[in-house]
Amino acid sequence: MGNVETREALVETLFHGTGTSYDEMVHFATWGRDRQWKKELLSMMEEPKRVLDLASGTGILALGMAELFDCHVTGVELREEYCAEARENAEARGIEDVRFFVSPAEHFTIDEQFDHITSCYIPKYIQHLDVLVGNMVKMLAPGGLMLLQDFAYPSKPMWQTLFDSHFERMRRKAREEAPGWLTMFEGLPEVIRTSTWKEDLAAAMERHGLVDIKTIDQSFGMSAIVSGRQPS
Repeated sequence: MGNVETREALVETLFHGTGTSYDEMVHFATWGRDRQWKKELLSMMEEPKRVLDLASGTGILALGMAELFDCHVTGVELREEYCAEARENAEARGIEDVRFFVSPAEHFTIDEQFDHITSCYIPKYIQHLDVLVGNMVKMLAPGGLMLLQDFAYPSKPMWQTLFDSHFERMRRKAREEAPGWLTMFEGLPEVIRTSTWKEDLAAAMERHGLVDIKTIDQSFGMSAIVSGRQPS
């Protein structure tokens, strides 16, 4: 996907027309680990009252947090079709204290503060994570946590082989059963392999004054959570 010049163009290329089937496909794309990865992220949270969720997609994490913590959640999503799906999901589950905005995460601003800022699957798409973090720290309350999770390419060869073979199976499955997802499964592995988001995100957090920065690998390095705290 090296010829894609902007994040918006890349996301449009990979995810156009996939809103209604996203929840099912993310389950397959993550070896069925998406729920576990999100559970691990949720376990790091500290009873938040107000959360900003970036790349909120169809609301999987946002609605889960709203239910688990009985908190207000603001979701920010690049694609309107995903926001529409999230709003429908919230209504179907009777969750009212959520809202979803259509915006690139790195440019989103609102005159409010949040005690947690979360995201799943956004860092690898952000060309300038320094811009994203610099914007987010303005909305992160004193003592607040930023926790971002995403795919990663494992460092050990045996897990790299598993990663590569898994996405080859996903490409075959898409060709046979879900052609609308073929572009995503063809392009996503390269994005993950070439991304240095873990190191870049931790460095950006440090530059913008966050402390207690941690990187936690998940599932043999196929995913990770990077977290940092706003000083009190």
